[in-house]
Amino acid sequence: MALTSSQHAVSRRRADPRSLRRKPVTLFVAALAVAGVATLVIAMWLGGNLSQASVDGLLIGGTSSFTTWGLQASKLVMEVSSVGVIGMLLTRLLLPDQDGKPSPTARRCLRTASQLAVVWAISTFALFLFNWSDMAGMPVTDLPITKLFTDIGDTFPGVADFVSSTAVAVMIAVGLAVTDTRLGAMVLLPLALYNLVPMALQGHASHGTVLKYSLLVHVIVVSLWVGGLAALLMHVRKEPAMLAVAVPRFSTVALGCYVLIAASGITASWYLLGSLPTLWGSRYGVLVMLKGAALIALGVFGWWHRQHTVSRIRTGEDGRARRAFIQLAAAEVFIMVIAIALAVTLSRTASPDTIVLHGNL
Repeated sequence: MALTSSQHAVSRRRADPRSLRRKPVTLFVAALAVAGVATLVIAMWLGGNLSQASVDGLLIGGTSSFTTWGLQASKLVMEVSSVGVIGMLLTRLLLPDQDGKPSPTARRCLRTASQLAVVWAISTFALFLFNWSDMAGMPVTDLPITKLFTDIGDTFPGVADFVSSTAVAVMIAVGLAVTDTRLGAMVLLPLALYNLVPMALQGHASHGTVLKYSLLVHVIVVSLWVGGLAALLMHVRKEPAMLAVAVPRFSTVALGCYVLIAASGITASWYLLGSLPTLWGSRYGVLVMLKGAALIALGVFGWWHRQHTVSRIRTGEDGRARRAFIQLAAAEVFIMVIAIALAVTLSRTASPDTIVLHGNL
């Protein structure tokens, strides 16, 4: 029986390998989004940032609640998109060129990085507006945008950080749109890492140097590790020859990142908590323990990778090892997104030292 033109079109779509590749990626990204939002809501509740008024405001509408939820959501999007940009740039550097030119896989990484850089810029500016709304005590729609470059600094001292971070994200997006070379990635990756600094130090101006440097190290190495693994999973998982080169290189980077993450995280947590009883006796401490549990789980996954999959992937011929890597990497990225959502909530949760400080004023 002859097929109609519409049936031919359907069969072509089903047979299109690009659509087959996109479907699991789309489902996985959707699952990550659900996990991130769910973790954010639960963590807000555990951290005492989720009042009944916030819930009611979300359901029936409310200005203050819109700002509260907008703050958390825009910060989560900003964190994830910045991590994605950095990971894509790192992966571009890990991938070998073909005949002196970027491989199609490398170009896909940079294309995704360019798109994520636009999201980074938009979400950073949105975060700025929600922070301004929060500090000014007025709806986002009533903010005097005309004062953005005049006297806003008197009421919102951090405006310069938000504006500069948004501008740098735009610069990165433009740079990624005009270059696909290794040199371009080598220039843009440090710029992207530098752009993490203003937002990482938001709200910590009064804290000591040790905490500031711990937070900076923590944010930078998390971005390299999480973003790099996500990029490998998204764009390199179906390329055995590329995986054989990129995974061993990334494994070395990931090991160093894990050590630095653990050291900087412990240092920052101890600085803010001050004692073990505070760890399990405060809302902030509960969130820190949950994030620590995620770090331990990721360490177990990383150990398994190095022991059982990395060396076998290096040959480029072991399909079973490649599938194991993809499955473990997917689980790691899932846990990493949960950890990022916890970190977002921690940044808006009063630490015990802050509570003591305000209690003594």
